[in-house]
Amino acid sequence: MLFRHGVALVDQLAIDEGLSPAQYHVLLALAAREEDGGLPESELVRHLDASRAHVSTLVRSLQAAGLTLDWRDSGDRRQVRLAVTDAGWALLERLGERQEQVLRDFVAGLDRTEIMEIIADISARYLGLGGQ
Repeated sequence: MLFRHGVALVDQLAIDEGLSPAQYHVLLALAAREEDGGLPESELVRHLDASRAHVSTLVRSLQAAGLTLDWRDSGDRRQVRLAVTDAGWALLERLGERQEQVLRDFVAGLDRTEIMEIIADISARYLGLGGQ
């Protein structure tokens, strides 16, 4: 329950900036692969565990907003690579700062048991640890 509340706080920050939570996740995934010269769209589909059509819709909406760009891979013209634009990086920086403050405020009001509950939930959901 607490974990979901924390996620909802972060999602709301994205919404306040005009992004859906899914669009925010796309930007974060692309930002994480900046060093690789962009992320192939097919890898983004796998990373998000979503349909190609859904990911394509998300990417097109981010491109229309000027937050991402795409190009054909020079080594494989069938492959489309994606990256964050300068405007996208500015938005991610702004969101990152706001997210850090919101999460600091959120955990400041929790006791040790509640924090351990969140850690257990994260471990189970994202790391496959725990008895679930």
